[in-house]
Amino acid sequence: MIDEVLTVSQFNALVNQTLAYAYPVVIIEGEVSSFKVNQNKWVFFDLKDEQSVVSCFMAVYALKVGLEDGMLIKVTASPNLTKWGKFSLTVKDIELSGEGSVKKAFELMKAKFEGEGLFDESRKRSLTAYPQKVALITSKQAAAYNDFLTVADDRWTGLKITHAQVQVQGTDAPKQIESAIKYFNQTPQNYDALVIIRGGGSPEDLQAFNHEDVVRAVYSSKIVSIVGIGHEDDISLAELAGDIRAATPTDAARKLTPDKKAKTDEINSLISIFYQNLMSSVDHKIAVTEGLSTVFTRLYSQLSEKLNILSAEINQLILNVTSTAQTKIAHTRRLLISLDPRMILRRGYSIARVNGKIVKSAKKVKIDDIVMLQLHKGYLNLIRKNGR
Repeated sequence: MIDEVLTVSQFNALVNQTLAYAYPVVIIEGEVSSFKVNQNKWVFFDLKDEQSVVSCFMAVYALKVGLEDGMLIKVTASPNLTKWGKFSLTVKDIELSGEGSVKKAFELMKAKFEGEGLFDESRKRSLTAYPQKVALITSKQAAAYNDFLTVADDRWTGLKITHAQVQVQGTDAPKQIESAIKYFNQTPQNYDALVIIRGGGSPEDLQAFNHEDVVRAVYSSKIVSIVGIGHEDDISLAELAGDIRAATPTDAARKLTPDKKAKTDEINSLISIFYQNLMSSVDHKIAVTEGLSTVFTRLYSQLSEKLNILSAEINQLILNVTSTAQTKIAHTRRLLISLDPRMILRRGYSIARVNGKIVKSAKKVKIDDIVMLQLHKGYLNLIRKNGR
């Protein structure tokens, strides 16, 4: 018998401590009832089966799937006793159970995303014609991985594929897929395409690709995205948010890569057409050239004759100009010689200078000025006296 008396708060704390030790995390399946969102911050609902009900609580930002009354779900949660004495589950994650719940959640989230414009065709981008670097997100253990690589390799060569290993179903799958998308978008590799694929399965198996975090990550990708999930009739929200939807993983490989055989045939056809056009053009030009050859020969002969005549006329003109120039040069030379002061001095003339300046009048010479006379040969210095 325990004699210790506990306060209410101590009792609640003891119960929560015991629950945290014995059941830190539990997974419970049940039907949703009394679902409501309070102040757009908190989510409250009950989880029930045929006999019992348990209250659930979570933050609205943690709710990543569509939810409403009547849906069958599995919650990952921690049990606790509130200070108001109410037992509840603090929900950490929700997984849909049953095809009906998956389809209902799909419609709820689809309507939400459509209202936000995540599926608008106007924002979707096209693939590059000849991709070189591709980021691939899928499970290596899945058949989709090998199918994609086989088809891509058969259709095109030189494709560099970087693979991110992720789970494609289960509670951990959404977080891994979201992280891989963000990783490839943050690397400086400049990928030509981001490919997200998985093979077929039940609607429950594919629900990771309807998870809100995955859908928003696909929508926000800076890399052009191709998403191919399940079989041809399966549609996921991630596919609708991507730039290009592929019906299957192999269809994703076909849409990503050009067909090298078709491209080779196309190139060979273009080469053949080009060769035919080239030969036709060559034949035409040969015919034109042969026709012009006679004309060019005749014109060449005429031009040669005219050039010979013109050359003779130019040579004669050069001779005439040269002769005239030589005559003028000789006349100018004789004139320059006759004007040379030294020739004048030889004939007996002299040049008078006073203080280095030439004197042309006797009036310019003062008494006692020294007059220097420049003769043909030598100089004389004279002094003016008595005005003479």
